[in-house]
Amino acid sequence: MLLAGLSAAAEVPATNHFKVETLADGFVDAMEMTVVESGDIFIVERTGALKWYSPKTGEVKDVMQFDVSVRQKKKFSRETGLLGITADPNFMKNGWIYVYYSPKSEEEHRLSRFTFRAGKLTDEKNLLRISQSREDGVCHEGGSLAFDSEGNLFLSTGDNTNPFASDGYPPLDEREGRESINSQRSAGNTNDLRGKVLRIRPTDDGGYEIPEGNLFPVGTEKTRPEIYVMGCRNPWRIGVDQRTNTLYWGDVGPDARKSGPRGSSGFCEINQAPVAGNHGWPYFIADNKAYAAFDFETNKIGEKFDAKTPKNLSRLNTGLEALPPAKAPLWFEPRSCYCAGPVYYYGDHPETPGKLPKEMDSCLITYDWNNGHMQLTKLNAKGDMEWKEDFLKGKKFIHPSDVEVGADGVMYVLEYGSGWYDSNDGKLKKVTYSASELAQVEDEGPDARLEGLDIKHPGTILLAEATCLSCHQTQGQSVGPRYVDVADRYKDVKDAEKTLAHKIINGGVGVWGDIPMPPHPQYTEEQVSQMVEAILSLDPGGHKE
Repeated sequence: MLLAGLSAAAEVPATNHFKVETLADGFVDAMEMTVVESGDIFIVERTGALKWYSPKTGEVKDVMQFDVSVRQKKKFSRETGLLGITADPNFMKNGWIYVYYSPKSEEEHRLSRFTFRAGKLTDEKNLLRISQSREDGVCHEGGSLAFDSEGNLFLSTGDNTNPFASDGYPPLDEREGRESINSQRSAGNTNDLRGKVLRIRPTDDGGYEIPEGNLFPVGTEKTRPEIYVMGCRNPWRIGVDQRTNTLYWGDVGPDARKSGPRGSSGFCEINQAPVAGNHGWPYFIADNKAYAAFDFETNKIGEKFDAKTPKNLSRLNTGLEALPPAKAPLWFEPRSCYCAGPVYYYGDHPETPGKLPKEMDSCLITYDWNNGHMQLTKLNAKGDMEWKEDFLKGKKFIHPSDVEVGADGVMYVLEYGSGWYDSNDGKLKKVTYSASELAQVEDEGPDARLEGLDIKHPGTILLAEATCLSCHQTQGQSVGPRYVDVADRYKDVKDAEKTLAHKIINGGVGVWGDIPMPPHPQYTEEQVSQMVEAILSLDPGGHKE
């Protein structure tokens, strides 16, 4: 939430001073990119391909295909694959690229260094292997990579837990056989690398050292020295301030839409860590709103956890019982899918055409994977937030999965694509600034996820801005049912609009599969009715009362 007393925002140039153009498209589940000094961009696709975009030719070339775990039949790897990439700070000299991926052969993630030579990756050096569970329903794998200015490499890891069996509250299931529904074994465990942001210093021989200042000194019993930050749910995208070396990350929050005896509704966090610390999950959310202990066998609600002296009393805990105090995020918003990008410094980039404006100096760039909106957070010399405001409002980004600023001061946006799995319409975009206003001619057509809907219908306008498009499309298949199929199923159902509106507001599971739809009480009945009216209009014969 934006805190009271913050100073007013500077006059950031309006959207019509920025041009958005597509450099390349056709990416499949595009995950992360790294922009090197030459302007070349390397991109990883979750399904295993590493690709190389050349600004000189405008071509995209295949570099390597990783044999990764992607929704295997016996072990449903919901969010595994080729997850992250970053280039070594001295890439122009050594050609080193770091990649984080999920091999098909083992239930683990691997952080490896490769050498990019003659258009190919060679000489794999494995730095870390992180064991993970691949039971049905398990997700949250993180995977973002970034260096600081001192050569330390940060890696985000998710809590590797099933979030669908806890009613949107923390998975704390202590029953036998339900281990994958308990984040205390991972995010809350000082002796486990999951649910963390790790910090290591790679060495020339392909190994790594532990830099000073991590959360637990080397040799501390029941801890892992690689841990910089613990208590993360799904720190999907990270950024590092190259002047202060402060770590930023967006932690995707739980699905609960209402607060209750078990604790708070879900929030997404943008976190800041100038020093190592514990950021609370699965015991706290947002500004350390405490969850309660919960017995999944008896449904008995216990005491709230204490942010000053949190304890992990789980039978699955292999680490310390007493945890470091929980730290609050930089800011938080109702649950969506917020991600952290870079901190922009105007003076760190040459005077090149299209460079981001001076008014964005010392701003953290963040973005929401769900609705494509971007935000700027102005930071003062101490790293405190002075103001936060929307950025590029009105521009269309379809599930942005990474945002980077190149050496030229230009911003690059990688779009995952329109669907949840196997989207082949991911795009690489370039955002440039102009001191003079630009004619607002978009290089895109209408949003393909809303194909067939009247774009002027109030319900369509609401759907375009809601989180609904993270799981649904009108024609294309995603993790949720197609809206055209919803319209067809309910075309002869009496009071269909009222039934569907109730499901959207209150949530539900079972009609279309075992993945629950979270409740959406943030919308009024009138708003939801308009959305449903738009969805039902997709039936060619019209809705029948």
